[in-house]
Amino acid sequence: MSIKIEIKSEEFDVKSGTSNRTGKPYSMREQVGWGFFVDPKGAPYPYPQRVRLTLEEGEAPYKPGMYQLSPTSFYPDRYDQIVCRAKLLPIAAAASARAAA
Repeated sequence: MSIKIEIKSEEFDVKSGTSNRTGKPYSMREQVGWGFFVDPKGAPYPYPQRVRLTLEEGEAPYKPGMYQLSPTSFYPDRYDQIVCRAKLLPIAAAASARAAA
């Protein structure tokens, strides 16, 4: 079972300021989506959960539609711990990629 995310709008928020730690300015763009998750026993939750997706600099916001998490969303960090930085694939494109493999 893959995690599905629904995007309802291309709108995104920009958060910016100055880092307390480094003193350097920062800017982050976040888009809202709705995630369809399962509980620890694997049963689907009855309602989607609101999630925020961080957009990379220059990355276009996701268009409205249904997506699933890309395998490239997960990678080990410098401490060998798994990190998730959500990257989405349109459901139709994900199905086409599986069929071509």
